[in-house]
Amino acid sequence: MASNGIRDRVAIVGMGCTPFGEHWDKGVNDLLVDATKEALASAGVELRDVDAFWLGTLYSGQSGLTLSRPLKIDYKPVSRLENYCATGSEAFRNACYAVASGAYDVAMAIGVEKLKDSGISGLPGIAAPGDGTKAGLTAPASFSLLAPAYGKKYGVDDPTLKDVMTRIAWKNHKNGALNPRAQFRKEVSKDTIACSPLVAGPLGIFDCSTRTTTTRRSPRWSRPPSTRTPRPGSRTRGRSSRWPRSTTASRRPSSC
Repeated sequence: MASNGIRDRVAIVGMGCTPFGEHWDKGVNDLLVDATKEALASAGVELRDVDAFWLGTLYSGQSGLTLSRPLKIDYKPVSRLENYCATGSEAFRNACYAVASGAYDVAMAIGVEKLKDSGISGLPGIAAPGDGTKAGLTAPASFSLLAPAYGKKYGVDDPTLKDVMTRIAWKNHKNGALNPRAQFRKEVSKDTIACSPLVAGPLGIFDCSTRTTTTRRSPRWSRPPSTRTPRPGSRTRGRSSRWPRSTTASRRPSSC
């Protein structure tokens, strides 16, 4: 069955976002509470007005309890999901379609990740037991295989591809310098980016994302019954998911 889409059937009426950074003085619960308060204030609603919640996280929680406990949510559905780098987008998508379907009037989506509390360097994971001699495939190494594959598929030579990737990183740092919530608020020249040390394959330092921490929320609102006044908001005209997907505004990611 073909989808009819949800164009103009859902509005984003509020948003909250904690600053990107290491947050040594805050845990996952603190970040969830901070973002929730900001989102609710932005939307002009209270927590009890939200009908359902979608939590996107990979390593910071394994169930809806990750959200319901710090917010003290009772008798409301809380769904935890993950989809690697598209986890935040997936929470957004589920909340949008839940509202568009008419199942809920107001829904909230949130994405949170705090890898700094994992106690290890890099992305956590479960590997098969071994004798310790096998080198692991890091996230940057995995994604470094995509760049030459892309060039080969679309006929882009290496110098051109390097120039395009340099401009992407340059653009992201330029935007980050203007964003008070960005982890890195400093512009970086194209020459510095192009000549930066390589991390894996063709990917340099400025092509790779750091381990940052943040929480973002946004309530969604459908057109309510005629007895209530519709809230203003940005209408959802359409959406798509791409993997990997960036979760930082300051640095072009090559890994989750």
